[in-house]
Amino acid sequence: MPSLLLLGDWPDGMWYAIGAAAAFAAVVHGAIGFGFPLLSTPLVALITDVRTAVLTTLVPNLVLNLISIVRGAGAAATLRRHWPVAAYVLLGAVAGTRVLAMADARALKLLLAAMIVSYLLLSGPRGVDWSRLQRFPRLAPLVFGCLGGFFSGAVNVAVPPLLIYFSALQMAPLAMTQALNLSFFVGRSAQAASLLTSGQLSSALLVLSLPLTLISVLALVAGFRIQPRIRAATFARVVRTMLWAMAATLGGQAVLSYLSWILPR
Repeated sequence: MPSLLLLGDWPDGMWYAIGAAAAFAAVVHGAIGFGFPLLSTPLVALITDVRTAVLTTLVPNLVLNLISIVRGAGAAATLRRHWPVAAYVLLGAVAGTRVLAMADARALKLLLAAMIVSYLLLSGPRGVDWSRLQRFPRLAPLVFGCLGGFFSGAVNVAVPPLLIYFSALQMAPLAMTQALNLSFFVGRSAQAASLLTSGQLSSALLVLSLPLTLISVLALVAGFRIQPRIRAATFARVVRTMLWAMAATLGGQAVLSYLSWILPR
């Protein structure tokens, strides 16, 4: 497993694979409004580990979130209405980033796989009706914002809790996209600050992530352009199939690693 101190010495093939993962995730993000960390983190983690995947894609995440926030009309109104959720995400992300720094790599892979499965189950055609959350206008954003922030900091995937909350509000697609990306951006910013102060996010890593950021932005623009032409049902089916496969692979890798440690050789 490659060390964070040796990212610059990775073979070209690994960088190509990471670039392809980021490009694919950014296209999806542009087409549906979110999804970059949900796809890029597990894809990169398949060939490295969750901690490395989070650090490598941190800057592209921030840039794509910011672009998605300001794109489209009504961004200011969305920010004014939903900034409390982002504040709760900030609190959760600080705690989650500590878990990222200290937890066992295998446990992080299992947690990431569990979050992907949670998203797939909650967003499926038979998903739960969460509209009753509107009865708790103060408690719901606190609980789901903190949960989203925690998982954002720990495994870079905040979608399940935040998607539940914003779906319960029955928001318009554009407003939901802006609110989600605002929460993601705040969570990533808290994550970046925590990693910088702990010394895990070095200037060398930031420089190495710049080409990945450029690739991601170009792919995001491509996703924006194909958005009106894509068949939503087919696209969603392909993405869900890939996510199930990634969750199974990540979980299998973690379980096999645990077994190899437990069982005698």
